[in-house]
Amino acid sequence: MEQKVSIKKNYIWNTSYQVLTLIVPLITAPYLSRVLRVDGNGIYSYTHSITAYFVLFAVLGTGIFGQRNIAYMRSNKEMLSRAFWELFILRLVTSSIALLAYGIFMGFNEQYRIIYLILTMNIINVILDIAWFYQGIEDFKRIVIRNLIVRLCHTLFIFIFVKEPSDLWLYTASVVGFTALGNLSMWTYLPKYICKVGSINPFRNIKDILLLFLPTIATQVYVIMDKSMIGWITNSTYQNGCYEQAEKIARMALTVVTSVAMVVLPRVANLFKEGRTDNAKEYIYKGYRFTLMLSIPIMCGIIGVSNVFVPVFFGDGYDMTKILLPIFSVLVVAVSLAYITGYSYLISTEQQNIYTMSVTISAGCNLAANLMLIPNLGAIGAAIASVSAEIIGVTIQIVYCCVTKQLEFGRIFRSVWKYILSGILMLISLLIAQSMIDATLIGLIVLILIGVGCYFIFLLFLKDEFFIKNLKGVLNKRGA
Repeated sequence: MEQKVSIKKNYIWNTSYQVLTLIVPLITAPYLSRVLRVDGNGIYSYTHSITAYFVLFAVLGTGIFGQRNIAYMRSNKEMLSRAFWELFILRLVTSSIALLAYGIFMGFNEQYRIIYLILTMNIINVILDIAWFYQGIEDFKRIVIRNLIVRLCHTLFIFIFVKEPSDLWLYTASVVGFTALGNLSMWTYLPKYICKVGSINPFRNIKDILLLFLPTIATQVYVIMDKSMIGWITNSTYQNGCYEQAEKIARMALTVVTSVAMVVLPRVANLFKEGRTDNAKEYIYKGYRFTLMLSIPIMCGIIGVSNVFVPVFFGDGYDMTKILLPIFSVLVVAVSLAYITGYSYLISTEQQNIYTMSVTISAGCNLAANLMLIPNLGAIGAAIASVSAEIIGVTIQIVYCCVTKQLEFGRIFRSVWKYILSGILMLISLLIAQSMIDATLIGLIVLILIGVGCYFIFLLFLKDEFFIKNLKGVLNKRGA
């Protein structure tokens, strides 16, 4: 199968897809934060985190493995088809087991039972979701276009039908229901890529999938366990509600950067499979450069606008989110580097054992830190634990790759001082401007424009060749 789309175009399409998966909660967050209120958002956050454990088992490590394996097989239609059906059937089996276990769980839990029942669809969505296939063949355009209408319809549904706190069940149903529609839409183009195959063995790659399942479990500690532990230890829907909103914004910002790793993985995996190691590493180094160029200003920008952003975006009652959001902003840099190192490089080169080790260590640190910090600091302690653990994990990965001379430290952090200096100067500009701007929507927009403008001006002043080269490329295409 020929590669017809460039890395840059794939990045744009994949970023669009990742943003689309979060665009509904982002657009509707100001509305839902006021309609469902802090407690309603806290209940959704807690129940969703519990259901996510069962979803985690249903997925195993098939998402990452599927994307990589499809990338390996895409030049041969029969092998590609066999790889798809084997993974799909395996997901069907694991999801069925997860559904059975989830049914038993609901039988012993009466609180929030209606919400839990609706969230059953999250497990079924694991079966329907085949985004990993399109990511593997680098056809991100299909995913985006078919999901766009579904996401827009979901947004309209929320604004029309979700009106008061008692509509929490309706909002939950809309999330899982429209996700299912989006997943089903991706099946329409599938016959173009796959064909009928003979005998298949869905458990053929179970060992490799389980190896990827281990870091997946560990990674989910940051996303799921924090919310669960906040609920168990503090018994506060308010704390979970503030934590949910702060993390939602940080993950949204993170999506813009980590999308490059999603695009780089299939290309790098394919190049390593063909023995073109030097070409593969060039993509990795460019990925690092791009990641640092974007993640550092995003982190500084979130810190600089948080005091205005929170009251404008979420309304009253989310004071703790003003503290949580700057803490979570550090995740943008740490997780972005981890995606390139662990996801795009270690997994592409079949070094998932190192990836597993680093993520497991950081997960253990996160769990220990949660137990120590949440009883005294609540959601703030959970946020500090998550950020610290992510930094530990990515440090282990980068140090390993550099010590074993697989990657060069100097090339990973080339020109990073320019991005740090520009980010700090941008942050100072924002803090000065913030003291003179009212907490209004117009004020927030002005702050964001000031931040973006200052950062790019500073990069031009420092003559960062990577930024200037890409800027010229964009301007030349528009002028053509």
